[in-house]
Amino acid sequence: MNKFKKHKVLYIIDTLETGGAEKSLVAITSMFKTITPIFVQVYPGSGLKDLLLRNNIEVYDLQIETGYNFKVALSNLIPLVLKIKPDIIHTTLFKSDIIGRKLKKHYNVPLVNSLVNNSYIKQRYNNLDFISKFKLYLVQQYDKYSSRSVDLFISNSNAIKFTNAKALNIPERKIKVIHRGRELKDFTDIDLSSLENLRNELNLHDKTIFLNVSRLLERKGQLDLLRSFKSIINNDPQSILLIAGEGEYRSVLEDYIFKNKLKKNIILLGNRTDIPELLSVSDFFVFPSWYEGLPGALIEAMMSNTPIIASNIPENLECIDKNCAEIFEKGNVDSLIRSLDTSVSNKNMMIAKAEKAREIAIKKFSISNISEEYENTYRTLLLKK
Repeated sequence: MNKFKKHKVLYIIDTLETGGAEKSLVAITSMFKTITPIFVQVYPGSGLKDLLLRNNIEVYDLQIETGYNFKVALSNLIPLVLKIKPDIIHTTLFKSDIIGRKLKKHYNVPLVNSLVNNSYIKQRYNNLDFISKFKLYLVQQYDKYSSRSVDLFISNSNAIKFTNAKALNIPERKIKVIHRGRELKDFTDIDLSSLENLRNELNLHDKTIFLNVSRLLERKGQLDLLRSFKSIINNDPQSILLIAGEGEYRSVLEDYIFKNKLKKNIILLGNRTDIPELLSVSDFFVFPSWYEGLPGALIEAMMSNTPIIASNIPENLECIDKNCAEIFEKGNVDSLIRSLDTSVSNKNMMIAKAEKAREIAIKKFSISNISEEYENTYRTLLLKK
């Protein structure tokens, strides 16, 4: 087994901000035993860098200006790769995928891409104007053409595997499904004093607390949640909705909160590093996303034993069902209102469902098992090559 420790996997990723794909990859690689992971961050955003360094994982920052700048990124990356001499290159998120495919012309080792998003589904096209649809179509065609240089795709869910195989014409034999994982103790070994500090910080005492953890994007369904939450406030003015995450949709959400005088009941927290604590103090976790990869935030809620209210998208249903969560129709505000009301009115039922969700999470999403499967996958790929 020791000989495998010499194998290096170079991870090229857009940023190290606290998104689901980024957090999962950091958690997985921090558990490696037979592979040496090394990270290269292309664009600004280093929220997870310290966590990697604490786990003795090397991190390089190309410091490329936000945008595409593929040519500049490639020129900075080539000498670094020649210095590191990785045995495998693994890229995550679209821009880094393209950079990795271009890099293969200069450094030909097995190339792995992560499939983490439903980037080209019909709903996304339907939400765009004509010019934006045409631009997305061109991106899809370039993605499809350049994906032929990839040796293996690791998909975080079966739903993502099938949609991307169709959209990018990828043979299914080149796609391996490995779910995201989490460390259970991160959601159980929580200092009680930190919970009290959190309640004091956000004034959460004697409140019914709803939590959403996600990037602030239209497709995450947070505007649906705000519209639905008004009915909860009417019945219980002491209810609080916390939204942890950051993104381009913040101004839309802020505008809705301001116009509907919801500032006392809805708090946009921005990026947070205390998600386990937030889950622990919350009465309900609400996840109204329209489409996902495999939702890491949902898995965290399962691990934390927090009652879950989630949309009925295939990616969510790969993790939960009606026996362990309250399920509503995606994008349907009335359906979400009914689920919120049902959950509040049946707290004991929701607690029982949450216990079932945790049992599933421990079996399916244990980080140690996921990490081992990644290492085995890399070894198999190297043996084939």
